[in-house]
Formats: sequence, C-alpha cells, structure tokens
Amino acid sequence: MVSASELLLNAERLLSDAQFLFAGGRCRSAATLTVVALEQMGAFVEALTLQKYPDAEVHMGIFGDRANSHAKRQDALAGHVFNYAQGQFLGRVFAQTYFSEHGLAANPDGLMPWLLSRSKENFLTLTDKQQQEERECPDIATGHLLMHLTRANRLKDLREYGLYEHVRQTFSDAAIGQIIELAAKVRAILAKSHAIPEPLKLAGVNMPDIS
Repeated sequence: MVSASELLLNAERLLSDAQFLFAGGRCRSAATLTVVALEQMGAFVEALTLQKYPDAEVHMGIFGDRANSHAKRQDALAGHVFNYAQGQFLGRVFAQTYFSEHGLAANPDGLMPWLLSRSKENFLTLTDKQQQEERECPDIATGHLLMHLTRANRLKDLREYGLYEHVRQTFSDAAIGQIIELAAKVRAILAKSHAIPEPLKLAGVNMPDIS
C-alpha cells in the first residue's frame, strides 16, 4: 500500500515534470501532468485523513454518485484546501476579536468556550477591514479557484486536452501556466495544513442551498 508521504513525493515529481515541459513549450503534455499531480495530492489528503481518522468521510460529494477515482481525489483536495484556508482566516479573526474584548493578558484556553458561548444572533460579523483581508488572502484565493475548477469539471477537461487531439474544450498556454502556478500554491498549503475528521460543508453540494 502506498503511504501518504509517497503520494506527496509522486505529486511533487509530476508537478516538477509539468513545469519542465511547460518551460520547453510542451504545454498540452504539461497540462495533463499538472492535473495528475493535483490528483496525487488529493490521494495524499485521502490517505492522511484516513490514517488519522479511520472512519472519516473524506469526500464532499461534488460529483455525486458518478465520481470515479479521479473525481474523488479532486473532491478530497478541493474540500481540504478550501476548508483549511477559510479555517485559518476565521481562526485569526476569532482570536483578534477575543483578545480585543478580553485584553492581551486573557487566557488563550478561553477562546473556544467564548466562541461556543456566542448565540447565533450574536455571532461574529466581519468588519469592513476583515472582509477586505479575506478578499486579499492568497490561500483563500487558491481555495476558491481550485474549488471552481473542480466543480466546473475544468480539471477533467484539462487532463483530456493534454491526452487527446480532438477535445471539446481547449486551453491557452497562459491558462495552463496559471493552473501550474495554482498547483504549486496548493502544494505549499498541504505543507502546513492538517487532516480533519469530516469534509467541508458547502451549500448546494452536501448541505441545503440557502441562497
């Protein structure tokens, strides 16, 4: 059985090869390798999560019942990255609010009880400055873009664009370069993220759409 660390090493090798091919003008082949590298990162998330939480549900269910192994890995990666980026940002916001209310000498262990004690009507609302920081957060931008590409089936289209001559969806060299850059950012997020016991909840995917 392939370990989580081996899957991540494989993803790094594939991404490095994609970057090399792209620099040499072999953009279509680089496109396929980039998607496979991302899917190996998704396999890493699956393995790491199940290693820590054997009974965890790893996938959000973006593709419903029609998900193959490629789709499931994309699902696992997109949910993990999006969840991490949003969680880190909100964690900073909660901490800032807690210490502004209780003073810098407040007990850090009181943060979670304080957060859980807030009612739904009295829950935290982001200030204008915090909303701006959220819009400008690089990790959140990476999470949003990866989630969009996954849900819109763009990663599947990109993989097929590099594999086959006659495809329904084509990509410019510049677009391929942007997704290679995205993959590198995703890899950097995985280096600092951690496994979670349940998938991200997203309206319209695995929870009711409240819009």
